[in-house]
Amino acid sequence: MLEGLRLRKSPLALAFALILLLLQMQRGQAEDQVAYRYEYYQEDDNRIQVQTSAVLFDLTLKEGLVAISGELVHDAVSGATPSGAAPPNQYNYDSVPLFGFQVPILGNTNSSSVPLQHMSDIRNSISLQVPVTFGINLLTPQFAYSDESDYKSTGAALNYSLALFEKNTTLTFGWAHTWDLVRNDTGVWKNKSGDDFLVGCNQLLGPKTVLGVNFTYGQASGYLNDPYRFIVGATDLQIDADNPAGHVEERPTERDKFVARISLTQFITPLNASVEGAYRYYHDTYGLDAHTVELAWYQNVGKHVVISPMCRYYYQTAADFYYPILPGSAFRVPPSDPNFVNNPPRYYSPDYRLSQLETFTAGINVMVKVTKMFTIDASYKRYVMQGLDGVTSQTAYPSANVFTIGGRLLF
Repeated sequence: MLEGLRLRKSPLALAFALILLLLQMQRGQAEDQVAYRYEYYQEDDNRIQVQTSAVLFDLTLKEGLVAISGELVHDAVSGATPSGAAPPNQYNYDSVPLFGFQVPILGNTNSSSVPLQHMSDIRNSISLQVPVTFGINLLTPQFAYSDESDYKSTGAALNYSLALFEKNTTLTFGWAHTWDLVRNDTGVWKNKSGDDFLVGCNQLLGPKTVLGVNFTYGQASGYLNDPYRFIVGATDLQIDADNPAGHVEERPTERDKFVARISLTQFITPLNASVEGAYRYYHDTYGLDAHTVELAWYQNVGKHVVISPMCRYYYQTAADFYYPILPGSAFRVPPSDPNFVNNPPRYYSPDYRLSQLETFTAGINVMVKVTKMFTIDASYKRYVMQGLDGVTSQTAYPSANVFTIGGRLLF
């Protein structure tokens, strides 16, 4: 789900997060298939809009031994997103001292909304997997590439799955590496790289109950800033004397993350339905701690229709270096402790996505089996984000409607 400016994860990283599910699906697939999906994401107040078209395919090269699957994605992103600056009424936007004079700065000091900046971009990506099955073993090498005007990502992954005890237990191990290029605020391309390691287990607890547990460790290094986020007050801290209205954020050049997820799926015979619940814990060296709870219901209606309502709740603490406005700035209303000026922070970011916040997502998906070989599905989700720190303006946080429609052909 988008949370503001744009997707900043490589397609490989997104796929890697779902590798356990994909590997389990691969073991059960008997037919070749091709699918198409269109998604329309629209934030309230005509902010960010994303239109995504994706083509997916799964082909058997040698029955029971080698297959190839992949995905082609085209994203068109446009609209307005917060620049990082706080609402003008939270700081002195009237003038700044220069050579003994008060130089006016244009701005509306009565505005209580965060400033927005407009953007548009096109993103194209491709990912390919070649699952190789030999007995109870499944080895899946993977490659991915994505390209947009200011972000290019190349990645590779290798995942291994082992089925034990008549396939009642499946162990999965995975590794992925990305090589990214990010264009900074001055137009210079910067390097960014990352590694993710996954260990997981799917356990059949009974004929109708499946337990899934997985752990991920990830490490990223290099240019990790968002070059489109500017913070107010850098001049007073002698960080950027050339830009009194703001300065691009500065994040650490390394970030480690730890993720644990547990899920339980239960089929309910009297209702001809299944329910899946999941909990995910996330921690990183930015100081973020996050909790996600998900619940989904899959209701069979006759032989041809499946209706799936879902809901998700997400909560996170703030990053250690999150500041809506730099605390020592004289621009702040009222000014903070002046001692802060003598000890400015090494890292600082006004990105609302690093603040203390929560999100709610609720939606429903309907899948219809039109013929034995063709199915269509459509879904709607409502996404709401809100801040919890009592400082960051609520106008920074987006809410959005997400519509998806797609089809799958078996052959």
